[in-house]
Amino acid sequence: SSSSSSSSTSSSLHAPDFAYTHDARAVRAAVRAAVHRASADTMSLRTLERASDGGYSTRMDVVTIALGGLDASRARDDGLRVVLNYGEHGRELLPVDIAIALLEAFADGEDAVVALARGGANEEALRRTLRATTFVVVPMENERGRALVEDGDLCERKNGRGVDPNRNWAVNWGVKEKDYDAKEEYPGTAPFSEPESTMLKSLIEEFKPHAVVNWHSGMSALFTPYDHVARMPTGTGAEAMLDFIKKIDRAHCANACVLGSGGQGVGYLAHGTAADYIYDVMKVPVVYTWEVYGDLEAPYEDCYRAFNPTTKEAHEKLVRDWVGAPITLVSMLPGHPDININLSHGGENTPVVMNDASIASRRAYLADASPLDGGYARMALTFASVAACAVFSLRRRRMQRAQSTSPGSSTKRASVV
Repeated sequence: SSSSSSSSTSSSLHAPDFAYTHDARAVRAAVRAAVHRASADTMSLRTLERASDGGYSTRMDVVTIALGGLDASRARDDGLRVVLNYGEHGRELLPVDIAIALLEAFADGEDAVVALARGGANEEALRRTLRATTFVVVPMENERGRALVEDGDLCERKNGRGVDPNRNWAVNWGVKEKDYDAKEEYPGTAPFSEPESTMLKSLIEEFKPHAVVNWHSGMSALFTPYDHVARMPTGTGAEAMLDFIKKIDRAHCANACVLGSGGQGVGYLAHGTAADYIYDVMKVPVVYTWEVYGDLEAPYEDCYRAFNPTTKEAHEKLVRDWVGAPITLVSMLPGHPDININLSHGGENTPVVMNDASIASRRAYLADASPLDGGYARMALTFASVAACAVFSLRRRRMQRAQSTSPGSSTKRASVV
């Protein structure tokens, strides 16, 4: 990483220390170094570029990974497919560093990736699943917004022309809550007006993933859809998504994450989000927004502290805690009732196709051999207690921002999803 450091608007405010976190140039270099170092035919890089009306343009690095071989992955359509999107908001540096750590593990090979999994996954089954899985990783979606942050606007979450990429999708686009603040959540002139959202949408349309995880910071939470209403999806597929994040919470968040839908857990409704569109319109079976860190006691103007750890030790611990969460998730995805994949490409002589019996067995494992009703009751109690504290803090911040931000001010704060 670069040894330079961004300046802050006040000596009392925190700023990035690029001695241990990556600036944008270092991110691009680390991505290319990981791909170059990887075994042949397991990782590839392409850079998407798109311009929109008004001359605004940006680029997006996309890394495709297949431990079973990229050629084999392209030749089949029955393997597992996962999209991991990081860096949607410029001020959230930590998720991008987690992405780099994951890419470096993939470059180190299968053993290094397997070692990242937590939660007691069967190693043989995990290796078979990984060899039949293709990952698409976007390490830093919002390059132009990140540039503004590194130029000193540490509260900026939007893209390079002032549009929130996570309000620019078409489900409930443009709906404004009472505490709406255009400095935080401006959704653009129309759905998909921005190159960041259109490139990600096209990527998902092309790849047809079984799971999409959108990584953020601002609080500790594992969210399912929906963001625009205060309820969760229903059905066996939605129940499986909740089962999975119970395990992720235990293994990677020390049972400290808020679990459930974003609309219930954040404390406000968010309209035009990627998660709701990808789940409701694109029909991807498993869709999450993972919030991996937040300092809810940070003053609302101290944005870097609110969204990123401020010491090297805390930063490194969070990267270690979260880098393997996608691998833990992949170990569980074959048990989802709406995911039908063939794991025979994973290097075993006997094809393994998930059927009703194997799904039932997997769901019993996810429930820890306890009744599902009891598991959901415990999760509901945990969700209610942890979420109540988080919701109070986030609502307080949004109120403070609304009361203290003048029309010409650059102070922005409080939105997390």
